[in-house]
This record gives sequence, structure tokens and C-alpha cells, in this order.
Amino acid sequence: MKKYLVLIERKPSFTGDFIQGHREFLQNLREVQTLITAGGFEDQTGGAYVLQANSLEEARMVVKNDPMNHENESVYKVKEWNAV
Repeated sequence: MKKYLVLIERKPSFTGDFIQGHREFLQNLREVQTLITAGGFEDQTGGAYVLQANSLEEARMVVKNDPMNHENESVYKVKEWNAV
């Protein structure tokens, strides 16, 4: 499995309406051992998480289901990460 860094940047139109769903989504990923780690930025501008997946396409499909990945809320970027 490869690792993927998911960077989240809040948009100016961010409402926070999807935060609870986002947290539940991450907990579900943790339970199925897809999520390695996650956290918000101290300055409240967004956050990041690290996934395990077989491919970039698979990682993007996972991220597509994140409730906070909404066009009016945040910008998501998924990068394959060669972390050790």
C-alpha cells in the first residue's frame, strides 16, 4: 500500500456545517485501517490527513466521500507521499 497526503484548505465561504460528518468519516477510515493520521492546522485554515491506498485513483475516490469535501467549504489536494 502507498501513502497519500490529503491537504485541506478552508475557503472564505467555509461554514463548518460539515465538520461533524468529516470527523465521523475520518473515524470510519481509522476503524478500517485506511487512515494513518489526521489533524487540523493551529491557525484554523484547514488540516491534513494521511491515507493508505493502492493507487492515487483509489485515494481520490476515498477523499471524494469526505463530507467536508464540498465546493463551497474547502479545497482538497491529494498527493502520493513517500514518507518513511
